[in-house]
Amino acid sequence: MNRRQLLRQVAALPAILASSVGAQGDFWRQPRSIWLQRMTHLGREEVKAVYFADGRVAADGYLAACRLLRDVRADQAVQMSVVLLDILCGIQGFLRAYGHSIPLLTTSGYRSPATNASIEGAVRSSMHIQGRAWDGRMQGVPADLLARIATYLQGGGVGLYQGRGFLHVDDGRLRFWRG
Repeated sequence: MNRRQLLRQVAALPAILASSVGAQGDFWRQPRSIWLQRMTHLGREEVKAVYFADGRVAADGYLAACRLLRDVRADQAVQMSVVLLDILCGIQGFLRAYGHSIPLLTTSGYRSPATNASIEGAVRSSMHIQGRAWDGRMQGVPADLLARIATYLQGGGVGLYQGRGFLHVDDGRLRFWRG
């Protein structure tokens, strides 16, 4: 599927998600999984796991995701927001429905206050400090398409950094910006 076809599918997103095969009916009742990758000083790290099933957090998968989303500079992990993981799961679920089963390439998850303070342009009250934000991309998927999907899911804030090819997603109030 080329970019134009994928953009047409995003335009049809409300109808797709409302259908009996779509996300609103069956998708959120199934075990929720996430596929994350990240490059660190240790090499490529990867988690492909169920983090929520049967109405509760699935500890092993959830903790593995939290570990991957840690502050790699400080080597500190926190309990990440399940709502944030749901937003990321929704993005992957939509793309998977159209044959794109690929990992979310993480550049930032949790940030300690010290790490956040050292990042140019980071706001002092960043959602990253609370374990409620993710920055990254998906190989071969335009950042603006990811932003449209994330915005439709209405889980929180969406920042599109198109020039740098990445997306910010958090579980805070609904808002959209371009960086």
